[in-house]
Amino acid sequence: MKCPYCKSENISKRGKRFNKSETKQLYLCNKCKRKFVEQNGFERMRYNKKHIVRAIHLHNEGLSLFQVKDHLWQHDGIKVSREAVREWCNKYSIFLK
Repeated sequence: MKCPYCKSENISKRGKRFNKSETKQLYLCNKCKRKFVEQNGFERMRYNKKHIVRAIHLHNEGLSLFQVKDHLWQHDGIKVSREAVREWCNKYSIFLK
């Protein structure tokens, strides 16, 4: 792994970063002294990635956006909008093909 700022490989682990969706390993670059987390493609997302992937899968299986929204609310207790599901499908459809 390399530092995303200075591209140095001289990094060390510096604890964990917690938020409501997941826990990530926090790293410190020993050259530029900046902290960072490893990128996984789900940066700045409010919902857990397993819920996002499930919504995209349901939509690709033929459910409408409203049905996906309703399914997530009834089975997982996740309240999302149809617009959010549509944006997830547009953003991550590249990875699914």
